This record gives sequence, structure tokens and C-alpha cells, in this order.
Amino acid sequence: MANLKPEVKWKCRCDSVTKQSLDAVDRRIVELLVHNARISNHAVAEAVSMAESTSYSRMRALIESGVIKGFHADVDFAAIGQPLRAVVLVQVHPNCRSQLLEEAQRIAGVPGVLEVQFLAGTFDLMIQTAFADSATLRDFVVKELSSSTAISSTNTSVVMDTFNGETPITPSAG
Repeated sequence: MANLKPEVKWKCRCDSVTKQSLDAVDRRIVELLVHNARISNHAVAEAVSMAESTSYSRMRALIESGVIKGFHADVDFAAIGQPLRAVVLVQVHPNCRSQLLEEAQRIAGVPGVLEVQFLAGTFDLMIQTAFADSATLRDFVVKELSSSTAISSTNTSVVMDTFNGETPITPSAG
């Protein structure tokens, strides 16, 4: 499946697939890909009992419709020299709410930042990070976050371990 890249534009009839209209086969394909993004088209076709060409067309349609946004690697950050995982919660000054999107995009571009999420509640942003050591994490918090006039406070927690849950994919939308 290495040739299925979301940025590639295919000519297919994908308007019929929307995020709300997934049938049981589409949901099964998504479930298979969530558990193993490298699964072959042959294996997908076999698992959903259809021809490989039909399976391939279904996957293309799921990509084109935006149901599948990409294929990702599950990286061991310690193996690449970034063993310190941390979550940083950020509050933005109330008078800087208009800068929230801009701040999130700026932060997302900083090396070591894996993901920035908008939150509802006490904090405005949650930042998932991976750094080489605590000094690099401290520099990120001090230089990239605390120095921003839009950010009023941060709360940093070191990740001790991670356990992945199951992605909630139901057999049908009903």
C-alpha cells in the first residue's frame, strides 16, 4: 500500500463516500488500516471478501473523501534520541484569544513538537512533545512558550509510559 498517498489526486467517484455514509465494508477497511497502515491491498481485499481492484477503489475513495487523512509511523522516540516525552498544557491570555490559531500553528512548527490540540476547559492548548533531555524541554517551555506575550501560563507533565487504546470504529453508522 505504499503507493496510496493522500496528497496524490486520483480520478475516482469518491463523492459517494462521506464521513457520515460509511458502510460496513468501508468501516472494516478503516479498522484494518488503523491496526496496520502497511497492510497490503491483497490482505485488505481478502479480509473484506472482495476483489483487489474493488478494495483499492474503496481505499482511494476513503482517501479522497478525507476519511483517511494519512498513513503514519509509530516511532520509538528513544531510539531516535528523543526519549523525554512531555505534555504541556497552555493557557492563552483572554485578550489574546484572536491569536490562538496563530500561536498553535507557530508552536506546531517548533522542533520536538509532535502535536498541538485545541482544548475546551481550563487550558486552551495541549502540546505533545519529544525531546532529548530535560534541558531541551525546559528551553522549549521558557523560550517558545513563556516568552510569548499571548501565553499566560503553562503546566508541564512528563510522560512516564504510553498505552494505546482501541480506535472506536463501529460496524455501521446507525
